[in-house]
Amino acid sequence: MKRLITPITLCLVVIAASAQQKADIEVSYTEYQPNMRTGKIGDVTHNYILLANAGESKFYSPRTEYIDSLNSTPDGKAKYQEMTRTAYLGGKWDEIPSADGRYYVVKSGADNKFIYYDKAGTERFFYEEDIPEHKWEVSDSTKNILGYECFKATTDFHGRKWTVWFTPEIPVVAGPWKLEGVPGLILEADADGGQYRFEAKGIQQTNRTIGPIYLANEYEKTDRIRFLKANRSFNDNPIGSINAQLGGKGISIGPVKDENGEDVSDRLFVPRETVDFIETDY
Repeated sequence: MKRLITPITLCLVVIAASAQQKADIEVSYTEYQPNMRTGKIGDVTHNYILLANAGESKFYSPRTEYIDSLNSTPDGKAKYQEMTRTAYLGGKWDEIPSADGRYYVVKSGADNKFIYYDKAGTERFFYEEDIPEHKWEVSDSTKNILGYECFKATTDFHGRKWTVWFTPEIPVVAGPWKLEGVPGLILEADADGGQYRFEAKGIQQTNRTIGPIYLANEYEKTDRIRFLKANRSFNDNPIGSINAQLGGKGISIGPVKDENGEDVSDRLFVPRETVDFIETDY
């Protein structure tokens, strides 16, 4: 690499130190992931935003955050319910407000932590983990993404091999989801086998605040492995898990049949052997 990134990096560090809660860049990404109902690869997409400076970042779905912001106050919750009711009664199904990507990833460089917020079934959980020290292998391969020269790097992380493309032209150590650690912004990331993928769709400078997580007090603290196991338990037996979460009150659903007419009510999601979560080391 023939780029002098140190002076710019130091400049960003100074900026971030003086305004820890302000982002320097805003990046929009599309996440591609498998359909957990069918196992089809790349069948589900979500739109995420990364707000980042030299030490902090937040990766989130703007549509999900909007819904969470409404539901965080009584007035907002009433507005959300009225929006839903109006769209439903008008038969405008596309206008019914719905969440997109469900998780948040917040990075605190000062604490060397990621804080991850997500759901397992109907329950909300969060956990903290140390920012990983990835062992990146950087190659001389390059390609242009959104007008930036990007370099290829690979690493193994939580059960999957990842290939990313990063640009030293934007020397912010950040990227989609939990991927970071190369000397520049990650614009594309692809898990081996193509089951999970992130693509940057736009980049802009910003001074937006890296705000808090709405409804954060409704998330129960856990750890990463326990969360993944809880999520797997739900996928393996969703009706049983929901009934357990409801305190045994019980729900039931009618027969759900696959394309062959077979009743699959007791296995609404494909097994782990067909397609697994983005992290597989549980």
